[in-house]
Amino acid sequence: MEQNVSNNANESLQHHGILGMKWGIRRYQNPDGTLTEAGRKRLDQKDTKWAHKREEKIYNQTYSKSRREVNKFVKELNRQISPTNANGRLSATYVNAYNQKLAEIMNKNVKEIHAPSGKVVKWVAKRGEVGVHMALADAGYDLSQLKRGVYGSGRIAYRKTSVDVG
Repeated sequence: MEQNVSNNANESLQHHGILGMKWGIRRYQNPDGTLTEAGRKRLDQKDTKWAHKREEKIYNQTYSKSRREVNKFVKELNRQISPTNANGRLSATYVNAYNQKLAEIMNKNVKEIHAPSGKVVKWVAKRGEVGVHMALADAGYDLSQLKRGVYGSGRIAYRKTSVDVG
């Protein structure tokens, strides 16, 4: 019994894939190391989930470090500006001054906390309500464009552009 086995490469089609790549795993990087559109979207989703889970804890830790300085500023601000207007509500100038200073103090006291994408946690003043937003920015990013605050919708105060608000 003779069997005729052909080992001719032209007669068969073989596909081995990318060396080291597992089944079901998608590539999110270009060969030069930059992220594809899907890779950027995936990292943004990871960052959003990470920020949502940890925002309150990071805020509480940073605020506890900043509490003494914030209280000192509030006493000084109360002497300079009346906290309430004629209607008995908090005045907008008071709220905006408080938020800007709170964001400045908290940015000074926050450690280098990095998100999964490598972005750094920063605090941005809210506009129209008391408090700050947690923002993820590239290391060394200048937040001066956001210093007048960000509305809850994500619109930057005194600009027509918007940012993602988590």
